[in-house]
Amino acid sequence: MARLGNVSREELKPEEHQYYDSIADSRGSVRGPYGVLLHSPDLAARVAHTGAFVRFNLDLPESLKETIIITTAREIKNQYEFSAHARLARQAGVSDETVAAIANGTAPYGLEGETALLVTYTKELLQYRKISDATYKAVVDKYGVSKTLEITALIGHYLLVGQILAAFEVDLPDGVGPEIPVTGQ
Repeated sequence: MARLGNVSREELKPEEHQYYDSIADSRGSVRGPYGVLLHSPDLAARVAHTGAFVRFNLDLPESLKETIIITTAREIKNQYEFSAHARLARQAGVSDETVAAIANGTAPYGLEGETALLVTYTKELLQYRKISDATYKAVVDKYGVSKTLEITALIGHYLLVGQILAAFEVDLPDGVGPEIPVTGQ
């Protein structure tokens, strides 16, 4: 059971409604980490603002952004984040096989091209807390320094979101099951 419930718009002070409204406008609703983050409305707005940039304004195909996000979720073993973004990844054209390989921890093996490169980059950063010279060079050569920085910020943003979800034990939405295998994590 979640440690903190979602904050409704009515629970906020009138001057804080703008934070709720901004989150709802950018995401269609307020749920999951943002419902919890609204216990600190100013923080929620700042996290949402960064999230909106890296998720919606990063010039990278949706399929690759979602691949990075689910890889991040897998590495921190966050079922909520993984399940929410696995659905979005599939909608963006990521194959069930790729989602399963990431969920099972076998990726980047069996993946190719940019997908394999970005999974490798994400896993190295989260597993080893650094990027190998070869992987860094490959990502910078492909995307340039600015976009590499933004890709890294995308990973960092979902690392933050995942930690909020974990610390406050945010439950999976009704009807959504875990996708990361419990064994072999």
